[in-house]
Amino acid sequence: MSSDLTDRKTDTADEEYLRPTAYIDSDHPTVVETARRITEGATTEVDRLGRIYHHVRDLPYDILASFRYLAQGRTAASDVLENGVAFCMGKASSFVALSRAAGIPARVAFQALDAPEMEFLSPEVRVLWGGPVGRPLPWHSLGEAFIGGRWVKLDATIDAPTATELGKPYTIDFDGRTDIPTVEGPVLRENGSYADYPAEVADWYLRVAREVLTALESRAAHDRVAADDVLWSGPDPELVRRQAVA
Repeated sequence: MSSDLTDRKTDTADEEYLRPTAYIDSDHPTVVETARRITEGATTEVDRLGRIYHHVRDLPYDILASFRYLAQGRTAASDVLENGVAFCMGKASSFVALSRAAGIPARVAFQALDAPEMEFLSPEVRVLWGGPVGRPLPWHSLGEAFIGGRWVKLDATIDAPTATELGKPYTIDFDGRTDIPTVEGPVLRENGSYADYPAEVADWYLRVAREVLTALESRAAHDRVAADDVLWSGPDPELVRRQAVA
């Protein structure tokens, strides 16, 4: 009886983590075709997932360029793939969408990071986000995939050439079993895992993108945004975590 119940719960979870959403539009033609192309010839689920992970990881990381299309309301995984550059939000959403399109259950996770140097951010964004004393990254996104009977965290945010160039190369190779953490800095707090982007977090990313672009247009706006600790702290993690699945 307990075995049947476990199987039913697993089936339900698989459905939830394979379903397309507004942000993770795994049924979009761009996502479907990209997943088909990069996994063509793969003979195992681990091989399919590895190809997806490396494809997303090695999309160029450029937060300012990403903010420019995000500020236009282009928030879906398909938008990320069509633009070809991303920051953590887009890396996570495209990884999850491609995984789901390839039949692998996947979800989004969030962490708060201690990254005082913020060396991977575009200089214009770094000045605003860091402020006078440095700030954490409160809602860093990453992807998780269900493979081999367990959830594996696979952070694909920083492309490998940039990570190596800035002295923080990846030290863990993909094997389908081992978590791959971010190279940006230590994890201060786990903010939970979710079947889709919580609205509070997605709306916050969108607001940050628009505020940054506004700040680049005038000195007064720049000073206001740089000093806005409330903006850079993001949504209350305790409130958002009520929607978490893990």
